[in-house]
Amino acid sequence: MPNYFYVKDNGTLTVNDDTPYSSIQSSSFATLGTGNYYPNIYTAVTAGSKASPATSGDYILCSDIHSASATFGGGITIPSGVNVISVDDDNGSLYSPGATENDTGTSNDYIVSQSLIAGMSLETGDDVILVSGNRAQIEIRDATLKPDTSTCLGVRMAGSGCHLRMVNVDIAANNALPNAFLISNASFIEWYGGSISTLTEMISSWGESYIYIEGVDLSSITSFADTEPSSATGMAIMVLKNCKLNSGLSFPTAFALQNQRIEIYNSDDVSGNALHRFYVLTWTGTAANNDTTYVTATEAWSYDGSTKSSIEVTTTANCSHSTPFIFELPAQFVDLSSTSSDVLTLDLVTDSTAVSLTDTDIAAFLVYPDGTTPVQANWVTSGKTVGTGNYGIDPLAAGTALSASSLGAGDWTGEPASANFYKMELDTSGAAGGPTVASIRIEVYKASIGSGDLFIHPIMTVA
Repeated sequence: MPNYFYVKDNGTLTVNDDTPYSSIQSSSFATLGTGNYYPNIYTAVTAGSKASPATSGDYILCSDIHSASATFGGGITIPSGVNVISVDDDNGSLYSPGATENDTGTSNDYIVSQSLIAGMSLETGDDVILVSGNRAQIEIRDATLKPDTSTCLGVRMAGSGCHLRMVNVDIAANNALPNAFLISNASFIEWYGGSISTLTEMISSWGESYIYIEGVDLSSITSFADTEPSSATGMAIMVLKNCKLNSGLSFPTAFALQNQRIEIYNSDDVSGNALHRFYVLTWTGTAANNDTTYVTATEAWSYDGSTKSSIEVTTTANCSHSTPFIFELPAQFVDLSSTSSDVLTLDLVTDSTAVSLTDTDIAAFLVYPDGTTPVQANWVTSGKTVGTGNYGIDPLAAGTALSASSLGAGDWTGEPASANFYKMELDTSGAAGGPTVASIRIEVYKASIGSGDLFIHPIMTVA
């Protein structure tokens, strides 16, 4: 059974006092009395001469009006598996965000390795949260993290293979720190909701990590990282969805390895206010929304209800059949239940003076549920394949020129002066599906496609 250690700034227990509750208390802190709770988290978690110090499965419960500010020892080590939660001052069994602590020590952190921190506002003169040890698992929820000085971070991932999950967390630095708030090392970071304020860089020494951020206000950030991924940093992947961005945000423009990647979806700055930002960058290519070139007679695909766009694709000299540039187009609802039709079509335009395309230069792929046995995945591709049942594109054939699109000269706004109008078709009639949300994967094998040379219409047609 867990023990419960209560905390409020007027508590009188010391590090040597040992009075945990064996059950959660529904009475108020006033009823508990100052002699039955600790004045700060440090005192509660420090073993001292406690007979029963906090161990895995125990809870540190802080009053939601708890407000402590001091130098607490040499850093606050939260024992592995101990959860720190803010609770109602009038009922110690109810979750109620609001408790605050400021460890003013210039070399002190809240050191965690396996914990939930919920409803807390934590401030330090050093890194606020230090994730210690390898394969640590941390969740921070409904919290504010306040680093004080220019060399500090909101969260420092010190170990390898760690997992940090943040839900509704604000990183609110107390001065205009030039450095990032987050550093990761072969770790996975998820962040849902919240914001960054004052900080101008998000990640220090970005590398060996997978970072997923959704619905976070990043509008103070003008660059992603102090140190971008290089050939020495290995895998580095970042995905942003539905985030508010700074209009001056500096995007990475090149990566050194195939396992380095950034994806940005449905995000924009206040001036754009369209939430249709689409950006995928890898070692082999870039796909980005282009609001200048698009199919004229089409539906808008941004949240402002009017912006039309295409996906502009460029590739590097590294792009090939062994290292293709791969990305997915925005998902679209389609009904694939017909047994005789249901051909999905994607329209493309290229600058004919620079790029011609065959079915071994570029291919579209669709995986969809079978109409009779939904758990069976049906595959179809527009590319050149060899043999029945194969979906890998032939890496040796010269290929056949892509078919001509039904769209032509004048059907695209901002189309190249000399243009090839192509289409890629995904024929599902051979294996009927059903109503589904289709996400088409694009694989590009052609190297050195330049800026302004290839545009894809992101809205498929079904016939």
